[in-house]
Amino acid sequence: MDKDVRTMLLDAEADICTYVARDTIKARRLLSEAIKDFKSGRDLARSHRLRVFWIPEGFDADDESQRNFVAELLEEQVSRDILMNVVFGNLTAEDVRFFGRTSGLAGLHLALLFVISTASEEFSSTRDLAEELQVSQGAVRERLIRLAGCGLLRQFGGGATRAGATLKGRVFLDFCGVLRREISSGSLSAELLHLMRLLDMRYAPSALKFARDSLHLAGPALTEVPEMVTGRLVSTIEAAEERWGVDLQDIPHVIHEGRDWGLAGDELARRFREESRRYDP
Repeated sequence: MDKDVRTMLLDAEADICTYVARDTIKARRLLSEAIKDFKSGRDLARSHRLRVFWIPEGFDADDESQRNFVAELLEEQVSRDILMNVVFGNLTAEDVRFFGRTSGLAGLHLALLFVISTASEEFSSTRDLAEELQVSQGAVRERLIRLAGCGLLRQFGGGATRAGATLKGRVFLDFCGVLRREISSGSLSAELLHLMRLLDMRYAPSALKFARDSLHLAGPALTEVPEMVTGRLVSTIEAAEERWGVDLQDIPHVIHEGRDWGLAGDELARRFREESRRYDP
């Protein structure tokens, strides 16, 4: 295990490395020592690529019932760790609910996220965004705060300065596109149903009409019940499509790379990094 883990940590080409191990004190100690050695001499931010999945110490691979149990255990762990936390950018059920608790002008927060995620240049003011969507700056400002609050948007420098969609925000838009398409077709795939389960969402056709009629309102019964979460999200997508022409199929996301801190900012960050190294364990 020690050799395997150290080899994976040194693989600079891999975006993510996974390892399955028996949950023993020895295995936990070997993992801890390998990661500690890695952090002491290399980029501290890259050890998160290693994802270890633990199986019971007494697992008997020759026992079919135990193999089935461990297979289900690993499927759940991989889904919640790699799929949701890595691929989906830590998208959670609470993020979806927080997004859906918005009342007032239906669909505006989704349209705002879409416009920001597909813009050729990052927006630098609420006025630009308000003009793009033909709404008030106050409405935009309120929804920017909500989008940032659930991690779908990041604002470099504070305020509305350089608003850009996060990985979570882009994935959320893609998820909305799949949800809209499959519910419209009347056929939900096993993959979508699995994602919905991880996000504590359920589909009930009768909830869609109820959600459409109450989309301008908010409250626990409207935003927390799993079937209503789905219905409210679909209704929000419909509203954004109808009023702002949002098209969630094959979304042309634009990813803005790099951040210009300025010479003074770079120097300040370098000085702080050197100082903070004295406190590294």
